[in-house]
Amino acid sequence: MKKLLLLFHTLKYLRWPQFYYRLYHKIRKPTVTEVFAGTLAPRSKKWVSCTLYSEKITTDLFAIFLNHSKQLHLPADWNDESHSKLWAYNLHYFEDLLADNAQGKQAFHIELLNKWIDQNPVGHGNGWEPYPLSLRISNVLKAWQAGLPLEQRHFESLYAQASFLSKDLERHLLGNHYFVNLKALLFAGVLLNNKRWLTIATKGLLQEIPEQTLDDGANFELSPMYHALILVDMLDMYNLCQAYQDSVSSDLLNILAHYLPKMLSFMELMSHNDGGVSFFNDSVDGIAPTKQRIICYALRLGFEFQPMNIDVAQTIDSNPSGYMVATHSSSKLIFDAANVGPDYIPGHAHADTLSFELSIGLERVFVNSGTSQYGLGEKRLTERKTVSHNTVEVDQTDSSQVWSGFRVAKRARVLNRNCQVVDNRVELSAAHNGFKKIFNGPIHQRALTLTNNTLKVTDTLTGRFNQAVARFYIHPAIDVKLKENLLMLKGEAFELIADITELHIALVDSTWHPGFGLSLNNKCLEVWFTTSESTIEFKWTEK
Repeated sequence: MKKLLLLFHTLKYLRWPQFYYRLYHKIRKPTVTEVFAGTLAPRSKKWVSCTLYSEKITTDLFAIFLNHSKQLHLPADWNDESHSKLWAYNLHYFEDLLADNAQGKQAFHIELLNKWIDQNPVGHGNGWEPYPLSLRISNVLKAWQAGLPLEQRHFESLYAQASFLSKDLERHLLGNHYFVNLKALLFAGVLLNNKRWLTIATKGLLQEIPEQTLDDGANFELSPMYHALILVDMLDMYNLCQAYQDSVSSDLLNILAHYLPKMLSFMELMSHNDGGVSFFNDSVDGIAPTKQRIICYALRLGFEFQPMNIDVAQTIDSNPSGYMVATHSSSKLIFDAANVGPDYIPGHAHADTLSFELSIGLERVFVNSGTSQYGLGEKRLTERKTVSHNTVEVDQTDSSQVWSGFRVAKRARVLNRNCQVVDNRVELSAAHNGFKKIFNGPIHQRALTLTNNTLKVTDTLTGRFNQAVARFYIHPAIDVKLKENLLMLKGEAFELIADITELHIALVDSTWHPGFGLSLNNKCLEVWFTTSESTIEFKWTEK
C-alpha cells in the first residue's frame, strides 16, 4: 500500500502526453526512413569554434569519463555497462572532438568515428538511445564546422542517425532530454538540408525555451549543473542561427538572444567564488564545461558578462527559481528557498529545501553532499535525501518524498520568503510545509543572517515532532576540531569558531561527492533540537 501511495503521488503530477508517449515508445520502434541525398550546407565563416572540454580519450584509446578511466577495448566497450550505464553513454557522446588538442587529433577522431559506424548497427546499443544520439549528432557537426574533415560515409551516418532520432524524441520525459533532441535536429536540419527536421526542431524549441527557462534565467529543473549544460546548448544554437541566418527562423534567433543574457547572469549567481557550481539537486563539478570556458564562448559570440561583486553587502532574491543569494565582504551564501523543480519532471530534484552553501573568499566552507552516481540503489537515494544536505531533518523523514533513482511523490512547498539588508546585515528567511504534508509534522522556518564575519542560522519548528537535527556539512579541505565548548574550522585564509556551549551537537564522519565517481572524507556537524528552536552562530577572522 505504501508503494502504491508513492506511485500515486508521483504520477498525479505528470502531463497526459507523457503517459501517451511512454505507451507510444513501447509500441512503435524507431527506424531510419530517410537517405542522405548528398546536399550539404557549406561551412560558415561566421561559425565561432570554441574548445569546451578537457581531453576525454587519448590517441591510444585511454578514456576518462566521470572520474573513472580505462583502456578501451572496442567494440566490446561500446555497450559495456560494468562501471555504469552513464559511463557507457559518455563514450558515445564524442565530446573529445571539442576538447583540448582536438585540432591535433583529427586523424584519430576520424578513425574513432569510423569504428563507431562499423561497430554500432542501426538501432542497437547505447549509442542509438536518443540522449547520446542527440549529443553525438550535435558534437560531430560542431567539430565539422571547426574543420574536422568528414567524408561522405560520415554524413550518410549522421543523416541516418538524425532520421532515427526524429522518430524517437523523448516527449515522455521532456525537460533536458527533449531539449537536446530538438537541438540535434536543428543542427542536422540546417547542415544536412532536411526541412522536416528543421521544422520539428524550430516548432519544439519555440515552445520549450520559454517553458524551460524561468524569468530569472534559471533552467526550470533547478540544477546549477544542468543549467550550465543547457546554457551551452543555447549558445551553440545561437551560434548556428547567427552563422546560417537565411536558413533559420528569426523568431528562434530572437528568443535565444533574449534568454541567453539572463542565463549567463543566473550561472554567475549560483556559482561559488572558486568558479564551480553549487550543489543543489543533481549538481556537481566536472560534467558541464567550466564557467570560464562558457563565459569565453559567450563573449566570442558577442554577449556581455558582468561578474558579481561579492565584496558588497547585498541580497538577490531570484524569485522565479526560488534561490536567494547573499554576499558580504568576499563571502557568498546561496540559499535554496525553492520548490521542487517542474512538477511533471522532478527527476533531478533532491529533498534539499532550505539548505544552503557558504564560501568565505575562494574557499567553500559548508557544502551539500553532492552526487556521485545515477541509477538505482541505496547510495543514489541517500544522496537525494534530506539527511545529505545542510538543512533540518525531522523524525528521520525527508522534506519531499524522493524515492527510486529519479522519483518524487509528495513535495515541500516554500512559504513566507523574505530577504533584506538591515544595518549592514544581510537577512534571508523562508519556511516549508514538507513535513506537515508528509506526516502531519511541523512547519520548518529558517532564518540566515550574514555579516562581514558571521553567519547566524536560526531554525524553528512549529508543530509536533519527536526529534529533529540540523546538519552542516563541512568541505573536506577545512580542518575541523572540537575544543572544550568551541567548534573550530581552519581554512587557508580564515579561522572560524562557533560556541556550542548551549547546544546538543555531534561531529560525525561523512563523505562529500564533488563529481560522479568521487567520494571524499569530510565532517558533518549535527545540531540536535532540544526545543522547537535551534540557533548557531559562526564567526570567522582572516589569517
